[in-house]
Amino acid sequence: MMYDRAKLAAALPGYTLGDLLGAGASGFVLAGWHRGLQRDVAVKVVMRAPGRRSFADEARILAGLDHPHVVRVYDYVEAGELSLLVMEMLSGGTLTRRRAGMTPLTACAVGLAVAQALRCVHDHDVLHRDIKPDNILFDTAGRLKVADFGIAKVVAGSGPAASTVVGTPLYMAPEQFAGGQLQRATDIYALGVVLFELLTGVAPADSASIPCQGSDGPSQVGLSLGSGIPDPVATVVAGALARDPGDRPSSAYAFAFDLSRAATEAFGPNWIPRSGVPVHVDHDLMAATGMAPSRTRHAGGIHVTPLPAEPGTPPQPPGKAPEGKRADPAPDDRAPGKAPADGNTPSGAGRDPAEPEAGSRGRARRGARRSPGRRLIVTAAVLVVLLGAVGTGLAVVLGRPDGARLLGHPLSGHTDWALSAVFSPDGQIMASSDKKGEVWLWDLRDRAAPERLGRPLPGPEDGVTSLAFSPDGRTLAGSDWNGTVWLWDVTGHDPKSAPGTPLTGHVGNAWSVAFSPDGKTLASGGEDSTVRLWDVADRTAPKPLGSLTGHRGYVSSVVFSRDGLVLAAAGDDSTVVLWQLDGRAAPRRLERGLVGPSRTAAAAFSPRGRVLALGGADGVIRLWDLAIPSDPRPVGRDLAGHKSRVWSLSFAPDGHTLASGSHDNTVRLWDVADLSDVRSRGGPLTGHADWVLSVRFSPDSAVLASASTDATVRLWSIP
Repeated sequence: MMYDRAKLAAALPGYTLGDLLGAGASGFVLAGWHRGLQRDVAVKVVMRAPGRRSFADEARILAGLDHPHVVRVYDYVEAGELSLLVMEMLSGGTLTRRRAGMTPLTACAVGLAVAQALRCVHDHDVLHRDIKPDNILFDTAGRLKVADFGIAKVVAGSGPAASTVVGTPLYMAPEQFAGGQLQRATDIYALGVVLFELLTGVAPADSASIPCQGSDGPSQVGLSLGSGIPDPVATVVAGALARDPGDRPSSAYAFAFDLSRAATEAFGPNWIPRSGVPVHVDHDLMAATGMAPSRTRHAGGIHVTPLPAEPGTPPQPPGKAPEGKRADPAPDDRAPGKAPADGNTPSGAGRDPAEPEAGSRGRARRGARRSPGRRLIVTAAVLVVLLGAVGTGLAVVLGRPDGARLLGHPLSGHTDWALSAVFSPDGQIMASSDKKGEVWLWDLRDRAAPERLGRPLPGPEDGVTSLAFSPDGRTLAGSDWNGTVWLWDVTGHDPKSAPGTPLTGHVGNAWSVAFSPDGKTLASGGEDSTVRLWDVADRTAPKPLGSLTGHRGYVSSVVFSRDGLVLAAAGDDSTVVLWQLDGRAAPRRLERGLVGPSRTAAAAFSPRGRVLALGGADGVIRLWDLAIPSDPRPVGRDLAGHKSRVWSLSFAPDGHTLASGSHDNTVRLWDVADLSDVRSRGGPLTGHADWVLSVRFSPDSAVLASASTDATVRLWSIP
């Protein structure tokens, strides 16, 4: 579909329009950015045609719905023959993309979340009429959202509605095919078909044992759900797929209640946190789900987040069984970065698209009792149609994670692994580096649209693994895979006038650099198991101060305490060596270092006091109190959540948040305001398609930069 971008921009003057995310016969979806609110959005654009139902109906329907599992609408604009609907962005993909290999436990969580959304929709006297996997989307935190209300119908009161034959044939109820009276049970039937697919792995239209529906009505041929499906869950699915609407659950609440109780019977109490899918549970369903009311409360219910996976387990789509652990090579593995996976890439929207009765379960049970034995036979009726038949809806396909939002679009100036990204002390400049040895400066005056300055800084010919600005912001230091430490004068922010000064001494890779708080000392750690100190009080004539030993493996991270009196070096040998810096020329190694249960790749000091955070190869973050450097003590509990090695850590300058980047492709935020009770700030921040190797906060703590082997740098707005 052709469109005039200038015309769209004029219709939405407060927005910056981005990439085309998907298109269908009647419209398309664009990525967008609200400049005033600093918010990512998806813009659905539909061409109005004579005699066609107004697109404003969908906007009004969505505007009246407020539920954690229903996509939110922000704005609606008409411009000539175009209608523009601005909605939240959902980048976690569709259920169609996530359902392969989904476990019955996760399928039940998905079904419960959709049922909760339908309960809200039906409470507003709306029928969706097109529930299907393509219209069930996820944000990047894994939260499910029901989307695409393009053919939804407003029902007067609680009575049935006359129907034209619209919808997606595979998921349409018998009464929907017939153009008859539609009820809330019509949407429940569609959800039953979705669950059937998730539980069996078979789409009814693809099975020879599933009947076709012709003008004479549906024939009934049985299809067993199979021995792998728990009988209580099979019973509920059978009830939802009853041919007679009167034999289906009487409301979305009744279905949610039945499914919750069946899943609790099949999988045990507290099954939702084990499902891998965040689910909002209404208070009146908590007993049926086998949960105690002790989790985070939201309006009208509680939000249940998945339990953390065991460390070392690679990230999987919700409910998908792990397929073996990914090899975690040594950090000096220089194999080319793999092509970005499409797990978080927006999928194209290539298709046009009763008051709840508490405890009401009678009809569902009557339908189930007519089924023979505990191995239930489920019947489904489908119409043989061309799979390319065009509907009237478009899916919304781009979203944001919990606790933070992406600022603008990922920075894609690097052509190979992005290894580091750091902010200047005034926050106006960011520096980033990559595997090819390129170091770029970025102008951050508009954080939503950073501009790359000039050309790469001169000097390095191989990967620049770490970057650090001096406290006065006049010098940038970097370490590279050739064992060289580089200094650049970036006073004028002009790459052309910033010749690099090389500092040599390391044998093998140099992994980390850090300035002391007074800016007079530079520390570097390397593959040769040493920490080297440099006198950089005169940046034009840096001098070596010697090397520090104590590690048996490479030194992956060096950090100074905020008062400059302690230097910590984390290493591949599972130890962290500490030095007391009474004088720059004579550091004193402390006898008692820190020995962890796994190799340590990341270290960061808090901006207040001497709390040291360490990230391990086991995916766990551990906190240590170094108030008395010679007597370090653990603080609080271990922070688990990452599924692979933690490679980078950063405390926000305000001391409230700790960020961690991992080889599980995610960034996590931790509330460290109370170090004795550190808590996760929402789910993982996803979007990177490969390892996250660097996380750093801006000086005002408002922005986090993450760099990844997917060759991108992302900027996150931190609330």
